[in-house]
Amino acid sequence: MVFARFVGMDANLVRKLGLAGLLQDIGKVQIDYEILAKAGPLDEREFEHVREHVAHTLAMLNRREGFDPEVLSIIAAHHERFDGTGYPRGLKGEGISLGAEMAGLVDTYCAMTRDRVYCAAVSSQSAMEELNRLRNTRFRDALIDQFLQCIGLYPIGTLVELNSGEIAVVIQQNQVRRLQPRVLVLLAPDKSVERFARTLDLLMLPQTPTGETYRIQRALPPNAYGIDPNDFYLG
Repeated sequence: MVFARFVGMDANLVRKLGLAGLLQDIGKVQIDYEILAKAGPLDEREFEHVREHVAHTLAMLNRREGFDPEVLSIIAAHHERFDGTGYPRGLKGEGISLGAEMAGLVDTYCAMTRDRVYCAAVSSQSAMEELNRLRNTRFRDALIDQFLQCIGLYPIGTLVELNSGEIAVVIQQNQVRRLQPRVLVLLAPDKSVERFARTLDLLMLPQTPTGETYRIQRALPPNAYGIDPNDFYLG
């Protein structure tokens, strides 16, 4: 919904995209749990079984009389890809609606930045770099560019290591300077807990104790150093 607002969609379509995002995977309740929980790669039979969750989702929602057909169309195509490699129909290019392509892009980003049974979560920065490699293949390049502008390399809640060695969490985006957000410092350079966490607005070019300008050295995966960003108020 944030992405839809960012690209200027009207409130009605923003709501529909949000609803699609909430419901697009409910068909997985009919997929064998052993396959969903498998730690290794899926074989072709298992992958085809997982792909069926799209049809299961649509069947479940179609049982509700008068369910919004536009939401259904987004859900039906959220695994289609710009180059035709998606499923279930192998749609490509302009054959995929903008809403469905946005839903697929956000779904891909979320899958990479959250722990899965077969793969640990990566940082938002790493996910963005991977999405950038998928431009004009899995997703059109203009959409990738807009998503990067919307989310930034360091979304709110991202754990980062500063050039001072301190560990911080991003608490506010900077719409002008995406690489200079406001952060809350949680760990000292030796990785001990800061008893009195402090905020740094990197746009104001604060100085480290050694006189360098603070900057983000790298993004960290979720739960690095045992820190859960959800424990902090990030509104």
